[in-house]
Amino acid sequence: MGRSNKPNPNIGGKLGLVAGIVSAVTPVAIEFIDRIPRKDETEPSEELISMPELCSKKFPLKLDEAKELIEGHGLKALPIEVRIRDAHVRYKDCFDLQVVACNKKANSKLKPGEVVIIQYVTREVIDESLRIFEEAERQKAALKQERADRRAEKWEHIKTHAGDTAVKAKAGVEKIIHRDNKKKEFDEEDSYE
Repeated sequence: MGRSNKPNPNIGGKLGLVAGIVSAVTPVAIEFIDRIPRKDETEPSEELISMPELCSKKFPLKLDEAKELIEGHGLKALPIEVRIRDAHVRYKDCFDLQVVACNKKANSKLKPGEVVIIQYVTREVIDESLRIFEEAERQKAALKQERADRRAEKWEHIKTHAGDTAVKAKAGVEKIIHRDNKKKEFDEEDSYE
């Protein structure tokens, strides 16, 4: 059975259906595409600001300098002092009103007007930190002295025992020598008889 050359009557209906769907969907698709924003058409979003470095070990900043620097970058500064109960040895070398911490990392991107918390130390905290440091140093020195005393005691104990052992060993050697000498003398007396 061969193929017939007659056109299929269903093809026209299918093509008509597809053409109808395409013509109905086209306006909706165009409207949807127009609603999607393009990058070049969007309004420029707020510029992000790079956070300045506030807690550099090489170049420490005072509170007023840090506030001025932050506000110059378009950010808001919220200063908070370190409490005395939070005093730590790491603050012993700081100066009064030195910035020691910040809640934002250096060079992070921030929105303009964002609040940056700046932590600084006062003279009282520095004094307390020095006291803590000196107390820790005294404890270390006392512990070191205690270890040295124990070590000296052990050496004395070892020396006394070594001395006693040496005396006993010497006495034992003398006994052996004395015994050998007596034996020789006794043997010599026996040989003369």
